[in-house]
Amino acid sequence: MNRLIKNQHGSHFYDQLASEYDQMMDWESRLHKETPFFEKVLRNYDVRSILDVGCGTGRHCFFFSTLDVDKIVGIDPAANVVQYAQSRAQVSGAEIRFIEGALPNLTDYVTERFDLVCLLGNVLSNLITYDNLELTLKNLKRVLTPSGVILIQMINWDARIASRDRFFPPTGHTSTQGEKLFFRFFDFHDELVTMNLVIFHSPGSQPRSWSNRILQTKLRPWRREIITMALADTGFDLLQEYGGTDLSEYSQNESPNYIFIAKPQ
Repeated sequence: MNRLIKNQHGSHFYDQLASEYDQMMDWESRLHKETPFFEKVLRNYDVRSILDVGCGTGRHCFFFSTLDVDKIVGIDPAANVVQYAQSRAQVSGAEIRFIEGALPNLTDYVTERFDLVCLLGNVLSNLITYDNLELTLKNLKRVLTPSGVILIQMINWDARIASRDRFFPPTGHTSTQGEKLFFRFFDFHDELVTMNLVIFHSPGSQPRSWSNRILQTKLRPWRREIITMALADTGFDLLQEYGGTDLSEYSQNESPNYIFIAKPQ
């Protein structure tokens, strides 16, 4: 059986993935690799409170709770993934608050201030217009403590567009319900990018049978030049740039990620 769910924008796309997003990611391996990076950031900027914007199922929030942080809040526009994160927090007893809310309207939902506000995993590319990019950055400023910083991680779109590299490595998940395979790839357009996700599922019975469904969402491939312009336009100073959470130097032509830390002027 083939099922296509087309043009799901932002929260709708991730609502469709609420129960499967964590299955698609090798979180144990990812967080193990990211630990030295986040330990350095928290130490360098004396971080005691974190707001994770676009937190998804909350995996980074739960990870931050292991790093001696006093206050952690996650916010995401997708209702299903927020409910998933809230349920996990209740079961685990973690003191993490999860809020449903849209990125450009951040200050409608969050009134506290934080030492670190982060957008991880390409969240920023879900903002399609420059106006929403600027509005989001201005709102990030409003929820920072006087010495607070923002940390944003995204695909290095300069390198990805130049190479026309469309594909992510496939991933898989096996459980008592069978096996799932996840294939992600891009379609490049003049200004936007379509993210395609194909999910194959087999119940594991013999003879083996497979069904699939396809999810799609539009992204804005923000290049570094536009990001730095938006930071300047909204009153931020760029402090650090990395090409990955391995603390590698950022290379516009080669780095897989573009990660930056900025603070209000």
